[in-house]
Amino acid sequence: MEKKFIKRFLIQSLSLLLLIGAVVVFADPFYHYHAPAAGLKAVVYKAEYQCIGTIRNFRYDGLLLGSSVAENYNNRWFDEAFGCTTIKGIKSSATTMDLLYYLEEAYQNHELGYVFYNLDLFALKAEQKHHFADEGMPVYLYNHMILDDVSYLFNKGVLFEYIPYQLASSLKQDYDEGASYNWAQYKTFSEADALLHYERPPVSAARDFGEEERQLIDANVALLVQMAESHPETEFYFFYPPYSLLWWDSVNREGRTEAYLYAAERAAKALTAYSNVHLYSFLAEEDIVCNLNLYMDSMHFSADVNRWIVEQLKGSGYLLTEENYKEEMARLGALVERMTESDIKKYFPQD
Repeated sequence: MEKKFIKRFLIQSLSLLLLIGAVVVFADPFYHYHAPAAGLKAVVYKAEYQCIGTIRNFRYDGLLLGSSVAENYNNRWFDEAFGCTTIKGIKSSATTMDLLYYLEEAYQNHELGYVFYNLDLFALKAEQKHHFADEGMPVYLYNHMILDDVSYLFNKGVLFEYIPYQLASSLKQDYDEGASYNWAQYKTFSEADALLHYERPPVSAARDFGEEERQLIDANVALLVQMAESHPETEFYFFYPPYSLLWWDSVNREGRTEAYLYAAERAAKALTAYSNVHLYSFLAEEDIVCNLNLYMDSMHFSADVNRWIVEQLKGSGYLLTEENYKEEMARLGALVERMTESDIKKYFPQD
């Protein structure tokens, strides 16, 4: 009797585990195995868990890469402007290596007509390594090992939180699949908010922009160039996002201005040499960077600015070329100097 009970218990337990695993595989809220099941919408809102799965398993020919600054773009804006199907490859504070990992994964099973690349200056001077494991990312979703999928298949949070949310959201008629990872709806943008969330750093001793840092920037730029050279079939749209005068104030007080201006010019010089690369700069757009009412902190701007940027990518008003990039970089340098020496005194008159 006892042996039969144990056998029945084991069979029932195994059956329950198989059922749980089957439910997770079918619903697959992180899209680790497949795109949305028939009838379900793409409920994409948690980048660190869902981004790599959508890159591997969704159908698309346009990829938007960037940091949290790029999360408030609606994929459909790019679809409408360029006639493609776009998804996002997002990582907060992404390094160049992080984003190129996403891009390499995309090329494994996709033919990309367009890559839209939010080119953050801080990423150009970041160390050349992936940060997925270091930052507590779910590595079992990023590697290609099957055995550690148990962390996903038999996960209480996945079963009782993410799957129900996926199903509930998918049933909403007004759920916008294009607004993946969007956080703007939960934030307010104003001068007061921008200043409230700005922790002004103390002035550091003047720091030389050394050869080691210069080489690191050059190496990151070389990675971008290599990717563009390797895929002449893809149109690359790189764009520098508009950081507010508070961001530049922080950079200035920490002695990093020269490094960031070098990064901007170095990338511009290298990337404008390629016919399949289009580089746009919004760094010196005064109507945006000097208007703190468009920001929630020193660098995160409202979705209205995101929409405006997409519109500009179809034109040539902010396009950098081999002929004009030096002039534009000089204009940026002059604006940064004015903002950090004069404009900032409106908010910090005592310093």
